[in-house]
Amino acid sequence: MDGPPAMALAVDPARDDVMRHPPRDPAERILDARRLLAITRAGAVMALGTVAVLALAREQVDSDTALTVAFTTFVLFQLFNALSARADNGPLLGRHQFRNRTLWLCLAGVLAVQVLAVHLPWARTAFGTVPLDAGQWLVCLGTASTVLLVELSVRGVRWFVRPRER
Repeated sequence: MDGPPAMALAVDPARDDVMRHPPRDPAERILDARRLLAITRAGAVMALGTVAVLALAREQVDSDTALTVAFTTFVLFQLFNALSARADNGPLLGRHQFRNRTLWLCLAGVLAVQVLAVHLPWARTAFGTVPLDAGQWLVCLGTASTVLLVELSVRGVRWFVRPRER
């Protein structure tokens, strides 16, 4: 489920101030230590969150529901991780975040497919899922959002553009 959003990031329009920054040194590694640490951190948060949700859900609900909650959480982790990748060099809710329509269509599409996979009878058969109630969806969303919250906290990324920056 992370394929379409990841591919959509490749067509992100350039920021308005891109020409004000010097080019990257050709000898500089694209995946430097900072980026590798961020990838490792995001993977650890997603793995830990998915396993924790599965373990906790198994204590509360039947096995099929617990597996659906874990699967849904993992899919939602991918959506929040795409937002985290976009906030790498600026605020989370800056105006540049909304310029890539392809990304937002992909994010909406993946979310729609997940909702359908959980709630349409023929899709539930294909995916081996069961319906989730609103509370279970909230647990999935809350848990999945931690990948974005952790990354923003670690990097100290601003949430909004300050008025003078517009």
